Amino acid sequence: MDFTKVREDEEKSILEKKEIVEKDFWRQKYHIQGIVGLINDPNGFSQFNGKYHMFYQWNPLGTDHKNKTWAHSVSDDLLHWKRLKTALRPNTRYSKDGVYSGSAIVDDEKLYLFYTGNVKDSDGNRESYQCLAVSSDGENFERWEPSIVNQPDGYTRHIRDPKIWKKDGKFYAVIGIQSEDLEGKAVLYSSENIKDWKFEGEIAGANHGKIKDFGFMWECPDYFQLKDEKTGEIKDLLVFSPQGLEPEGDLYNNKYQTGYLFGKLDYKKPEFEILSDFVEIDRGHDFYAPQSMEDDKGRRLIVGWMGIPEEEDFPTVKNKWLHCLTLPRELKVIDGKLYQVPIEEMESIRGEKIEFSGKVTGEVKIGTGATYELKVKFKGIKEKRNLIRMVFLEIEKYRENTTENYKKVRWIEFFGNKPFTHEPEKIMEQADSIINPREWTKEEKSMFDEKRRDFDGYYAHLAYVKEEKEQAIAEGLLQGREEGLQQGLQQGLQQGIE
Repeated sequence: MDFTKVREDEEKSILEKKEIVEKDFWRQKYHIQGIVGLINDPNGFSQFNGKYHMFYQWNPLGTDHKNKTWAHSVSDDLLHWKRLKTALRPNTRYSKDGVYSGSAIVDDEKLYLFYTGNVKDSDGNRESYQCLAVSSDGENFERWEPSIVNQPDGYTRHIRDPKIWKKDGKFYAVIGIQSEDLEGKAVLYSSENIKDWKFEGEIAGANHGKIKDFGFMWECPDYFQLKDEKTGEIKDLLVFSPQGLEPEGDLYNNKYQTGYLFGKLDYKKPEFEILSDFVEIDRGHDFYAPQSMEDDKGRRLIVGWMGIPEEEDFPTVKNKWLHCLTLPRELKVIDGKLYQVPIEEMESIRGEKIEFSGKVTGEVKIGTGATYELKVKFKGIKEKRNLIRMVFLEIEKYRENTTENYKKVRWIEFFGNKPFTHEPEKIMEQADSIINPREWTKEEKSMFDEKRRDFDGYYAHLAYVKEEKEQAIAEGLLQGREEGLQQGLQQGLQQGIE
């Protein structure tokens, strides 16, 4: 098998696209992002030889989910990152179709990477191998492939994303897996020497213990402990990203979710005894597949993939790059609840402090600049719902070939490129009260006027049809109702066009 072109293709792609990428308006200042191409899951988040190390999924050849490598960046302060050479490429028998996600551990003055090698046959059937790589300098890695060859009995080849830790001189790894019943699970492995691994058993999953139906795959599991800062109790947490959850009211409205369970890991059974409901870590669309680590300050830090899985209709694609990672956050447990707070290093990049106090109705401008940190305190709030309303004008997300514009009001959206489903007239009125048209460009005003005409025409049509229907019913004339509906349709559409 010839892998000589893998590195050459990567270097060629960087040379061809780097200048285009660097000129893009949407490039970030502090977030980790690919030099070109697509990035996704954070991997191998660790601290070694005095530096923070972040590896991450990277396709150097394009903005699709192919050709996955492990890119590598280091930092002294978690804010300013230096890109190093690619750590792992899909250039071995056990990773030829992608070096998938995993984690890192420091042991005996060496940095170990534990990752999933992805292999597909000519028919597209998946094979997954859990593999190791080791480094003495934190930059050059020797591949040990594979360490876990086959999935346990009763499971599919969807086994990936090992998270490794050490307890009482023994290595453990929790791995996401799918059962033959197509249910997401988390399984535990152990090792005495980090090379040879033993399957211990399933510790949690859909239709396991207190959990019922809960997705067809659990990706990127993470296990760690935190001390409750109020009670002093040690809390076990299992973090994972279940795929396939159906929305339930305000819950589970992302493409895929990420959340955690409080519990207690019994290594002997093995079993993760669940002591809480599943809680989403971040309900925004730009947080998935997170990974945590404990640094030399005793902090539990977490970083997620800042991107929407399987959605690539972004303005950056035309400029040859896509996605980034979130800024690191510190995790704390206080009185039985998990909190996320900005890392203290953020204070070092603060500029002039700007303070504002008052009642806000509509739009208020506070300061200018390309980056900012916003700290908000609310007073006098009696209810827990409807505290903040955010509106985004996202014209660039629209596709020119979008059809059925009268059925889908798409000019303004909340956190995701999805049509309104509840009371679009009310949402439009609320948006109008917040947006300040005086600050729009000529192009933005023109595009808004066009979309607003479509909107007004559509609802004029709906109002006319409703009126005709009510009149026909009142008169008890079925024929009249049908004629009224047809006339209303024609007149409403014509009114909207005019």
